[in-house]
Amino acid sequence: MGNAMARVDRFFEAVNAQDLDAVAGCCAADVFLRTPSGQADDRDEALYFHQVIWDAFPDQRFTIDKAITQDTDVVVAVTITGTHEGPLLLAGGSVMAPTGRRMSLSACWTFCVEDDLIMSHQLYWDQLELYAELGIALPDVS
Repeated sequence: MGNAMARVDRFFEAVNAQDLDAVAGCCAADVFLRTPSGQADDRDEALYFHQVIWDAFPDQRFTIDKAITQDTDVVVAVTITGTHEGPLLLAGGSVMAPTGRRMSLSACWTFCVEDDLIMSHQLYWDQLELYAELGIALPDVS
């Protein structure tokens, strides 16, 4: 149980350092990632997701507020902060130009860790909260 949380801690250290090699070292080759922006079906696609987010929020940081572990599963409540300084891929595929605004979001990230590697992870955040903090109009879903 402790090993799964140790891997997740190393993952967040790598993500906060924006170190793609270290993030890659935390994940299985066929890692699955799902976010409100889309999903990645392998490590290369997951690394691409991180790079796109870092381009949009070069000062992005995750702070773990609470963690719950059970066997190979880890659930963390996090606060995500950053300044929107680059193009941001929105749900639905549109791209938002930088707003220069700061955001601070509460989010939840779930992990499945096996053999000391992240096999799957899913990140959830309130898109309405993100849009409101960045001053972005809601997409037309009609």
